[in-house]
Amino acid sequence: MKINLVAAAPADITVDALAVPIATGQRLSGAAVDLDRALGGLISELLGSGEFKGRIHEVMPVPTNGRIAARRLILYGLGAINDLDGQRLRSAHHELVRAARTYGYSRIGLMRVDPLSTDSLRAVVEGCVMGTFERRSRQTGSQPERGELDELILTGFGQGRDHEVVLAQEAGEATNRAREWQNAPGNELTPDALAQEASKIAKRHGLEIEVLGPSELRAGGYNLLLGVAAGSTQPPHMIRLRHRGRELAGKAADANAPVLALVGKGITFDTGGISLKEPPSMSQMKADMAGAAAVLAAIDVIAARKVPLDVMAVVATTENMVGPAAQRPGDVVVSADGKTVEILNTDAEGRLVLADALTHALRNGATHLLDLATLTGAATIAIGHGASAAVSNNDEFWLLVEEAARRAGDRVWRLPIFADYRVLLRSQIADLRNSEYGEAGAILGGMFIGEFARGKPWAHLDIAASSWNTNAELTTVLRGPSGAGTRLCIELAELMARTER
Repeated sequence: MKINLVAAAPADITVDALAVPIATGQRLSGAAVDLDRALGGLISELLGSGEFKGRIHEVMPVPTNGRIAARRLILYGLGAINDLDGQRLRSAHHELVRAARTYGYSRIGLMRVDPLSTDSLRAVVEGCVMGTFERRSRQTGSQPERGELDELILTGFGQGRDHEVVLAQEAGEATNRAREWQNAPGNELTPDALAQEASKIAKRHGLEIEVLGPSELRAGGYNLLLGVAAGSTQPPHMIRLRHRGRELAGKAADANAPVLALVGKGITFDTGGISLKEPPSMSQMKADMAGAAAVLAAIDVIAARKVPLDVMAVVATTENMVGPAAQRPGDVVVSADGKTVEILNTDAEGRLVLADALTHALRNGATHLLDLATLTGAATIAIGHGASAAVSNNDEFWLLVEEAARRAGDRVWRLPIFADYRVLLRSQIADLRNSEYGEAGAILGGMFIGEFARGKPWAHLDIAASSWNTNAELTTVLRGPSGAGTRLCIELAELMARTER
């Protein structure tokens, strides 16, 4: 899709449809008044009659009858201004583009009027790009429900901002790439296939890559990952990509320079193991690698931008299957960093593979750790699909993560780590137990992973609910795969690079 910034008056843009944002209860102002006048008062009539209310995701195409260059006008709603955060702003433009494609519009113009500001440019572009995503990529012989959007023309956002448009398009496309990986069936996106995707990224940017197979994992003592993998015929992998951004920027070697590790859970299919899941929800477990998808899509962009920070993406990937060699509830396993873990629930496998992944990141020089994982159903119960649940051991690092989330329009909500909770991780026969039935489930899952951070600044994002919305009531949260965390990771690397300067 081509995206162009122009200085032309909205009425003069020759497109299939010209999109005009309207917030609930908004009065026309600025360029919208001039456009309304050119249309003979059409917009003010539709608002005054209540036919268009400006509700979020409300989209209304109307004929222009040749009064302006665009063949159609699209009014699209932003909802209440007070509710318009970055996530809802992107969601509104996601749905605008999906609707435009349904109507067969291949070239649309979009004018900036209140409440959009010039600072909304990146959110608008990212949302529009995300609206080009489709989940039906494996259907054959059927007519597509929506056409392709070939060109997006933006007016009113100012000139000389083409680079910002490029950055926003990269972030939107990376989010869609993560969504596509999430949506891939488990028989296609195996651990080997995920490693191949990582290899493509490394080749594209000349990144350092390491892919550990079963023998290397055994040699490194990554027994938690191997234990989860034991029931599957698919070999597990520990994948590490390294972007040496400081070196590319010509910075002097510095042993104290930060190294950010983006660590993703890569369970390409999760049956729950012997602690088997309920069948109705199991088909969605192809997306249990959403954390891996986010960090791989993010480092692809980080490397393309040559962000002047050392960043690694670490992915622990395997299937969690039932088989004659599968680990059992009650087993005790020695982790890569030497802690012993009692396995009470084989369906609490994400924290196990991430524990070994954090150790691998630390062994390779990570100073700051952010892990992303579809970890717990408890996160859905706690805060629903509208945000990612989070815990962190470091307030300063958390502020960076929180700011990155705000800039990315990717909501996070930090949960507390109280000392009282540590007792719930204790085992009678090992250093830790991997599960506790009862209270604070999302917190405890994160705290378990944090036990392997070795005191380094660390944050954990539980994207179990935010990465795939199954709740039809939550219309402002993307349905199906969302690519949660992808843009956040990109923004975090950018923020840390600026801070490190």
